[in-house]
Amino acid sequence: MAATFFASITHGENIILGWVILELTDSPFMVGLAMGIRHAPAFFLGVTAGTMADLIARRKLMRSLLVLSALVALTLGLLLASEKAQLWHLLVIPALAGAISMMFSTTQQSFVFDLVGREYGLNGMSYLGLAMRGGGMIGALVVGFALAKSGPGTAYFVIAVACCLSFTLLGLIRSRGRAAPVGTTNMVTGFSEFWKELRHNRTVLALVLIVVLVELFGFTSIVLMPSIARDVWDLGPGGLGILSAFSSGGGLAAIALLSILGNIRNQGLSFIVVILLFGVALIVLGFAPSIYIAVTAIVILSGMMALSDLFSQTLVQKLVPNDLRGRAMGAWTSAVGTAPIGNLEIGALASMFGITIALALHGTALIILAVAILITFHRLRSI
Repeated sequence: MAATFFASITHGENIILGWVILELTDSPFMVGLAMGIRHAPAFFLGVTAGTMADLIARRKLMRSLLVLSALVALTLGLLLASEKAQLWHLLVIPALAGAISMMFSTTQQSFVFDLVGREYGLNGMSYLGLAMRGGGMIGALVVGFALAKSGPGTAYFVIAVACCLSFTLLGLIRSRGRAAPVGTTNMVTGFSEFWKELRHNRTVLALVLIVVLVELFGFTSIVLMPSIARDVWDLGPGGLGILSAFSSGGGLAAIALLSILGNIRNQGLSFIVVILLFGVALIVLGFAPSIYIAVTAIVILSGMMALSDLFSQTLVQKLVPNDLRGRAMGAWTSAVGTAPIGNLEIGALASMFGITIALALHGTALIILAVAILITFHRLRSI
């Protein structure tokens, strides 16, 4: 959990990148483009990353990825601190960071199941989520403060240090986990095994499609946070960091509550309810008459984001054989990797019609999705 806490501070890159791009271009669409490019590798490389997570010892793979992440953050920090960074740097290099982050996340989520076993998968993912959200909250505050006081270069240096700390802590873990997979002989066989599973396991395929739609209509709202902070509530980069900290805090509170409740039986039905509340929170945020209601909506919104991830990740891994869990998480990651489409779409909507309309349309789409799943997807309701 401690290693995950520090690794999650790297999520603060979204704050730095979003703010720098917005200041440079004054365009929500360009922020959406930058975020989209950063997350694009997840779509193209998700299953590949999952297959690697099933083939390679997960602890070693995670430590290697942290080293690469620290080097990328250091490079961006030096470019920004020296004022030599150009727009193409901020579009291309973060894509590499996004690929590394995606591979780390995919491997990490499978490693948790290795440690706790299938029976306690939801509990293990809950504790992982607590560490991630806690690190994200502290990271948002620290990165936002560094961004406001010392500039984006220093903020990236903070991320590099966090990667090094996580690398050190992961080195203290010796166990592969009691549910670690036996492993697949090679990448080609790994792909073949997983595609056979998808052809026969339609529930997993349908769940992955739901994750795609939730990502497109729900999670892409993060792209608008810099514009909400600056253009709606007249806040600076420090204010954006505070809003992001509230966001992480909401996710942290939601997962903490779930941890207290224990291993929920009707996880599929709970996932549907989360999607419904997700949509409602987006609409409230769009029409919020005061900063206090907006912050409340952000807290609820982030809570639903956290629970949506938690339930979908757990369900996907529970529905496949043990040796395919890494690849199942790779499919989940590819579903999340459709975010660039939603990032561009919501950025364009906000540019043309305003932030309120963009959030209201996405919130309504999520509510319709939840009702449709409840009516038609009987198998998910029973899990």
